[in-house]
Amino acid sequence: MAQSITRRGWVGAVALAAVAAAVEAEPQTAMTNRAHFLARPEYREALVRCFSELLGCGPPMALPASGPLGPIVAFRFPGGGAVSVEFTESALGHRQARRGAWLELKPADPDALEAAVKAAGLPQVSYPATTTFYFAVPGGQVFGIARADRAELKP
Repeated sequence: MAQSITRRGWVGAVALAAVAAAVEAEPQTAMTNRAHFLARPEYREALVRCFSELLGCGPPMALPASGPLGPIVAFRFPGGGAVSVEFTESALGHRQARRGAWLELKPADPDALEAAVKAAGLPQVSYPATTTFYFAVPGGQVFGIARADRAELKP
């Protein structure tokens, strides 16, 4: 037997559908592929060399800075994304910088990047909650190498 829908039931169904559509249409929050961090001026040359050569970003772009801002350089990663670095005396020291946000890189060849980081002598950073290979760039900012074959990601 077919059920008849009352006007009240129909209005309720339409209202429910409208609410569901509005919830689905709301934008979800996501992170972009850009990052910015501060570094002490004495690390500028080593950081530029690290991003330009080791990480394959090429020469940095100088960003205009005014007021109390220190010099800012930006790098584009060959696979997408960018990072800018502001050089200022008020940046954390290399040990304290490790307590800030950790960023992940997603290279085409994680093994090759890990080998290059080790060959460059950058300090490795251990974090027991994951098998991710973490390292500190000059100045202390921590980067990890993202890879799909991490033990904790396997079912």
